[in-house]
Amino acid sequence: MSKKQALTEFHRGSILAAAERLFTEKGTEKTTMDDIAREAEYSKATLYVYFQSKEEIINAILLSGLVLLRKKLHEAIESPAGWLERYDAVCRVIVRFYDENPTAYDAATGVMPLPGASEEVQKGQADIIRVAGEIDQEMAAFLVSGTEEGVVRSKLPPMETVMLFWAALSGIIHMAEFREEFLKKTLGVTREEYLSHGARLLLDALSGDSQKGGLGRPLVGPNRFSFFRGCPLRTY
Repeated sequence: MSKKQALTEFHRGSILAAAERLFTEKGTEKTTMDDIAREAEYSKATLYVYFQSKEEIINAILLSGLVLLRKKLHEAIESPAGWLERYDAVCRVIVRFYDENPTAYDAATGVMPLPGASEEVQKGQADIIRVAGEIDQEMAAFLVSGTEEGVVRSKLPPMETVMLFWAALSGIIHMAEFREEFLKKTLGVTREEYLSHGARLLLDALSGDSQKGGLGRPLVGPNRFSFFRGCPLRTY
């Protein structure tokens, strides 16, 4: 990479980091290009040298996040551990991705719609859809391998099972995030414990163990509540 390319990537990265901070704080709709320029400490004219619109910035954040998620999921799935341990690792990767890339996560799971506008923005969306599809394909193959090992017993097509898994886990993650205090007061469980129970419940559904004691089955590992230990919790 030439010095000019390195400098361009540095400035783009600074702008994207500033924009993601604002998107997390204010939401994408309420964030303006003026806000992003101010947060990144660039002039608006300089901002437009690197990105032509807010939609282009959003797409760049989403694509970067999804590429990272694809890499981390691939590493978890391809590890030499057993299927159950790899399932645990997959869930940890997804929760960590939400904690570190909330905007990209919400777009990937359909909570936040992708922006639509110029041809350049649409090209960025095509890349996002392609990477998201590759993630789903790898997840589907992972479920098939679980079936071959006798762990997964879902009778649904693998891709439909993947879509249901994403929907269910996303609901659990958002509940743990936005109602953390409620869960503590009413159920007496921490965010970490709730996420652990939710991931285990999904595994029970995949494996057919809901008729065999469900949450009574211990988690992989020595500590029943260590499933998401080490995942950074978002703070505000």
